[in-house]
Amino acid sequence: MINDKLIYISAGETSGDLLGSEVIKELMTIDPYLKIKGIGGSSMVIQGLDPVFRTEEFGFMGFFEIFSHILFIKKVMNTMVKNIIKDQPKVILLIDFSEFHIKLAKRLRKHNIRSKIIKYVSPQIWASRSGRIYDIVANYDCLCCILPFEKEIYKDHDIDCRYVGHPLLDKIKIRYSKEEFYKFLKTGSNKKIISIFPGSRKQEIEKHMEILLKTVKELKNERDDLAFFISRNENISFDDHSSIFEKENITVVDSVYQWELIKYSDIVLCKSGTSSLQTALMNTPSIIFYRINSFSYFIAKRIIKTKYISLPNIIAKKLIVPELMQNDFTVENLRSETMRYLNDKEYYENTVSELEKVTNSIGDKGAGKKVAEAVIEYLNR
Repeated sequence: MINDKLIYISAGETSGDLLGSEVIKELMTIDPYLKIKGIGGSSMVIQGLDPVFRTEEFGFMGFFEIFSHILFIKKVMNTMVKNIIKDQPKVILLIDFSEFHIKLAKRLRKHNIRSKIIKYVSPQIWASRSGRIYDIVANYDCLCCILPFEKEIYKDHDIDCRYVGHPLLDKIKIRYSKEEFYKFLKTGSNKKIISIFPGSRKQEIEKHMEILLKTVKELKNERDDLAFFISRNENISFDDHSSIFEKENITVVDSVYQWELIKYSDIVLCKSGTSSLQTALMNTPSIIFYRINSFSYFIAKRIIKTKYISLPNIIAKKLIVPELMQNDFTVENLRSETMRYLNDKEYYENTVSELEKVTNSIGDKGAGKKVAEAVIEYLNR
């Protein structure tokens, strides 16, 4: 018999664990008598998850790492299928981790389970492998999308598709006024602040830092009204570059202040990824860059179908902030785009205006709450 008070939630990555914790928090507020089992990390467990497996066990990335863990992945899949069939939860919520979760959903459908399956974070079929849409609509009952244009993709398909807003909106944390933050940074208000977000992984730092530092040096030779700050993720050490930072007067700012640093900067130089969307939400003009090894880029170019790579441009469906990818990421190009922002007031203000449109299109906060409400709705059907 199906259990009307049992929900299975699965999140196989740290980012998914954070999303899941928000959903569980909202679910337990609505109904504290719910039982929640599945795959999650410390954040979800704190909110009340009874873990079948821990997200921390999935801490491997890349083809060879995944291949070497194939037996573990198979074990997780088999155990989850077995437990769900035995426990018969009314609703299953699968968060991101798209390849694993679509396989899990297919396995469960083959067993004709009566549970309703909700997917939180749509696979990026708009970027690559668009044919996946048929598996998605066949195996999920409800899809909770986090980008405004994704709902339109599913309009002609038989699936309950909802736009819940981007969860990043709930992470915005501004604790200091501009004056207070300038004082904290020990910089004068007469300076133009250029902040740098080089990446959160060691290999990203290695690929990006040389060009970034050479660009800073050239910009300082052209303008004496610039102050440079670089955001450091807690997982990254800048020890190899500390002497250059000191020489070029680049101040390292802990990532705990990332929102203030983006909001109060005049320009942000940032690696393509989440930080690019953060710059849009703060309406701060940015220059997006990314460089990977040649073989990975060769493969990516044949898989990724989007015209643009950064979320502000993808959402806007046009180029509103410069993108410097692979061989275009050079000192000359980065310097030139930065100087254009500094010297062309109309261009700068137009960029701010376009970023405001992107922010408005994203909608309101409360993604986790909206997903929880969808789960409760299916629970009560």
